[in-house]
Parts: sequence; C-alpha cells; structure tokens
Amino acid sequence: MKPIGILITAMLLTSCQTAAYEGNENSPFYLIPAGSTLTLTRNLTVPANQVAVFLQGGEVVASDRVNQYYPHCKFELRRRLDTAQTVPADNFEITKVVQEIGHSVALDGLQLAGVSVGIGIHVGAKGDGASLQTWSTRLTLRSARQPEVLRLSCGQAALPHEGQHVSINDMRKALGNVFTLDVAKKNK
Repeated sequence: MKPIGILITAMLLTSCQTAAYEGNENSPFYLIPAGSTLTLTRNLTVPANQVAVFLQGGEVVASDRVNQYYPHCKFELRRRLDTAQTVPADNFEITKVVQEIGHSVALDGLQLAGVSVGIGIHVGAKGDGASLQTWSTRLTLRSARQPEVLRLSCGQAALPHEGQHVSINDMRKALGNVFTLDVAKKNK
C-alpha cells in the first residue's frame, strides 16, 4: 500500500474511534461540548477566605471530607474574599472543556516491586512509592450576571495504571441536585 493510502486509512480509523464515544455519557472519553449549560439550582455559599466549594455524592462537602478516589467536583470563583460569597441560582454557559492529568506526591510505604515502571511510579528503594494522579475535567463557565464565577472541575485520583477521567454521568452523581448539566448536541 502506498504511503498516502496508509495515511488515509489511519485517519479514517481514528475518526471512527472518536465517533464511538460521542454521545456516550458513561464514557470517560466523551467530552462535554462547549455551549452546554451548567445550572445552579439554588443559592450556594462559598465560605470566607475560600474561592471554592466541593461537591461529592450530590452534596456540598468540606474540602477535608472529600474522598479523592471517587468522583468529586470543585466549583470555583475568581477572587478570595474575607467574607462569605453567595452565588445565586443561575445558568452558566460552558465555554471550554479541558481534560488534564495532574501528578501528586508519592505514597510512602506502598511497595509494588523492585523495578521502575512508567512515569510517576518509582519503587524499590525504601520510602519510594507510587505517585497518585488526579484525572480532572475542567469546565470554564460564563454568566453575564455573575462574572466572578470561574469554573467547575471534576475528577478523581488513582494510580497511573488505574486512572481515568470521570464520565458525564459520574459528574452528575457528584453534583446531585445542586447543579444540573445539559449537554449540547455537537454540530456535524
């Protein structure tokens, strides 16, 4: 097969794979399209000296109560104030969606093997352990009435070989009835 034929075949196969995830809200590979809407269904208070509130299992939870190994979301404002900030119920347009993988410090005491495997896993020497990764999806938000609202980030932590991004349905479970997420149809 000529090189151009191989290139065209590869492009066709790649486009088929991407289309397989489109519309599957249980897939960690299906991104929320820009133009979707996040609706805050009730007033939400961000405590003084903080810029965010966390949600998990459908409830607002304190940051030190979040189980990082399960889907959770962080609703963020642009500025930290020394007084509480109340965000009234509103619709927010999702203008940008980015998936990221962040690395954290090593888990001390976790011994896997006497070798080094992949990026972020360093085992063998005493005190070395596997690094956690946080698989996050960041939604940039916009509201003309509330420009101080910045974004919603949802994710979960895992070992590098076990991790995946949260699906849209996992996000909905984390948000519960505090937010609703309406996914826009992609233009083809």
